[in-house]
Amino acid sequence: MTLFIRFLPLLLIFLTWSVNAETTITVTQSASATKTLTLEYQKPVRLVQVVEDSLANISKLVSQNDIQPQPIYWLSAGLYDLSTATAVENQQQQVLHLLNIQDSNKNKPQNIQAIKALSDWITVNKFAKREAIVLDFDSVRLKEELNPLISEHYLFSLPTKPGYVMVLGAVEKNGKQPFRVRQNATKYLDWALPIDDSNNSFAWLIQPDGKVEHYPIAYWNNHQIDIAPGAIIYLEFQGAQENEQVLNQQVIELLKYWIR
Repeated sequence: MTLFIRFLPLLLIFLTWSVNAETTITVTQSASATKTLTLEYQKPVRLVQVVEDSLANISKLVSQNDIQPQPIYWLSAGLYDLSTATAVENQQQQVLHLLNIQDSNKNKPQNIQAIKALSDWITVNKFAKREAIVLDFDSVRLKEELNPLISEHYLFSLPTKPGYVMVLGAVEKNGKQPFRVRQNATKYLDWALPIDDSNNSFAWLIQPDGKVEHYPIAYWNNHQIDIAPGAIIYLEFQGAQENEQVLNQQVIELLKYWIR
């Protein structure tokens, strides 16, 4: 295994992996980090080895403001396939195109505000195909079926625990809401101010591990689902444009790939 420390924005990581290594793993603690750790292997490597090497060297990613590494929030940890970067970028652009079509309805300023805020958020964030695998170190170490061979080029994100829930979609205030223990989706949405042309029966909950759940939010179907720190609540657009169903589906699919 070869180890590199790189001081690069995440955007450049998608373009700068080594052509000499069979497997390259870029380790970071956030999508906005300027310091990354690069692990290079000359052959495919087991997932447990990637996790072990990342943990052994994560102190090298500590910022000047921290004395020691902050605890990893494993629920948000993600392994992202960088070889699919072009396909996911195209998916991101398609969502932005659909939002731009929605924005053509100039008679509803409330809708325009929500669409612009969501579009701006998608534009400035990074996305990549997230592997649907368990990353908990003890589980990977003890169960062979959870320890696959890894090859080619990946981003391994090991974020710290956030203090927010992200609320997006058909709301006036797209963005972060402070996390509150056992707070339901309805309350988070109330604070974000749903627009008139929104789904008032269900929202979508995307947990930090990428799990997607249909969340009931009406008085007649109220059901508590625990929302973890760093989760996304997406409220669908409904009732203004014909392409809303396609838009909502593509946004939800893209949000699963959000790099935290």
